[in-house]
Amino acid sequence: MKHTLDQLDKAIAGTVVMSSALEAMASKFLDDRVPAQWEAVAYPSLKPLGSWVADLLERAKFLAAWLYEGTPATYWVPSFFFPQGFMTAALQTYARSTQTPIDALQFRACVREFFAEGCKEAPEVGVNVHGLFLQGARWDMNKKVIEDSKPKEPIEKFPVVQLVPVPITENLEAGCYSCPFYKTSTRRGELSTTGHSTNFVMYLHVPSERPSDYWVRRGAALLAMTDD
Repeated sequence: MKHTLDQLDKAIAGTVVMSSALEAMASKFLDDRVPAQWEAVAYPSLKPLGSWVADLLERAKFLAAWLYEGTPATYWVPSFFFPQGFMTAALQTYARSTQTPIDALQFRACVREFFAEGCKEAPEVGVNVHGLFLQGARWDMNKKVIEDSKPKEPIEKFPVVQLVPVPITENLEAGCYSCPFYKTSTRRGELSTTGHSTNFVMYLHVPSERPSDYWVRRGAALLAMTDD
């Protein structure tokens, strides 16, 4: 980013040649969009330029706090370039402490009664994560289940979720909706190894009083970020 911005500044001043790449970059800035040169090496995002830069700074701030202040009580999952790697690391930590094969474990999602601001300590088992958004549904804090979205509120913040490692033989689908968790709101692209969208992270089984088909038809999903 620093190099391309420096080059664009010099091109505008006339000290270097204005290449087609720099011209396209300047055009993106005028449209409040992220330049292709940055997108090529950045994390997936559909945000406009202004929100994208603010989000980037927040990611750096969270990771710096983790580095200098120690393990947080809850992890801001959207800050990770590859959230799947964090999930695997969390399972590995538990697997090593209990001498359990990691292939025999999975995560049970326990939705907490608070948001990140109210999370004061890390759980004894598993990890707390936050920063997710629920699209196509909402979380009912009183009933502890997902319900229909409120009028004109298609997306809302989701509470802190405790990911608890449990045996893979445990049935997590009973009374729950297997809610897909995506990095962004798009569902395109596939990984050759899993067949899932490159935007897909994992399934979180959240309590529901309705059958899964109900939420599938509404496109209910958890997102790591919004588009604005």
